[in-house]
Amino acid sequence: MHSVKHHVGGPGLRKTSVFPLLTRRTVELWQTADYRVRQMFESADVMSEGACRAESLGQVYYGSTSIVLVVESLGGHVPDDAVGRLVRLLRHNPHARVRAIRIACREAQVRSEVPLGQLRAELTFAQEQAGITIHVDVEAAEHRMNAAASQGRTY
Repeated sequence: MHSVKHHVGGPGLRKTSVFPLLTRRTVELWQTADYRVRQMFESADVMSEGACRAESLGQVYYGSTSIVLVVESLGGHVPDDAVGRLVRLLRHNPHARVRAIRIACREAQVRSEVPLGQLRAELTFAQEQAGITIHVDVEAAEHRMNAAASQGRTY
């Protein structure tokens, strides 16, 4: 006689449910005027801190930059009544993200003791009393030229 062992504690057998033939999804699309976004970034308050640290493979810059896009009532270009919507929009807008990273990259290069190579950035967006704050944490290793270029050889 054969004994049948049952797995105890598992989910057991179950029939699969039928997937619906059609589904409906509503998508909301937003469009921004690049001129207005550029205007907000050009009038932003920018604060940065950071420094190079000696690592096993050379100098590495670690720093952060805070970019405050100021509301109109405080002299900026962000409409006061649109701050919440703009935070959500800018968080997903590649052009705004690139602008923020470029500002942080310039700030890092100014504070660095060495030329910087590829920069890694992490962005967070928040609604603040003064407007929209974009916080950019950056890390960049020292830019090293290859041996042939550093000795002036070309091939």
